[in-house]
Amino acid sequence: MLGYLDAGSGSIIASAAAAGFAGAAVAAKMGWQRLTGKFKRGSTEEPEAEAEVEVDETAEAEAAAAEDPTPG
Repeated sequence: MLGYLDAGSGSIIASAAAAGFAGAAVAAKMGWQRLTGKFKRGSTEEPEAEAEVEVDETAEAEAAAAEDPTPG
């Protein structure tokens, strides 16, 4: 007798396949950037990392201000 696949099983299989393709795409992109980054001129720092730090500091300051019950 063959195994039975209901709609839930098919959904899990489709989700796993989509996640696998997405993971492979991200891995390929990162690998390509790592490979080609060695041959690029200029600084090795990524400007996006600085922007993320600024956003995180702002979010932390806003969270601290929201928790502080004293006005001002």
